[in-house]
Amino acid sequence: MNGLYGWIAVIGLALYIAFFAPGMGPVLWTANSEICPEAYRGLCGGMSAIVNWISNLIVAQSFLLMAEVVGTGPTFLILAAVAVAMFAFLAILVPEMKGLTFEEVENIWKERA
Repeated sequence: MNGLYGWIAVIGLALYIAFFAPGMGPVLWTANSEICPEAYRGLCGGMSAIVNWISNLIVAQSFLLMAEVVGTGPTFLILAAVAVAMFAFLAILVPEMKGLTFEEVENIWKERA
């Protein structure tokens, strides 16, 4: 039975990598560089990278405590709910940028502001 759990873990990890690598992994880094105004792109890119890494640190540091307090299953459900909320936030509030120039994206943000 332990061998089955090992294979489930390996398959789960492979699926995670297969879906994260072309999806949410690089998308945030790309979007961060495209949504900022050209004059502040370097500064904003650095700030968004810091926020990204701090968010990763918070998840990594709180995971074991959450798993201890509420259990492993509920912890993953909480993280899945956060991921779904993030996806909804991005789908609703971040405009489609495919095929647009940096200037056109900047104008979209100016109109929304």
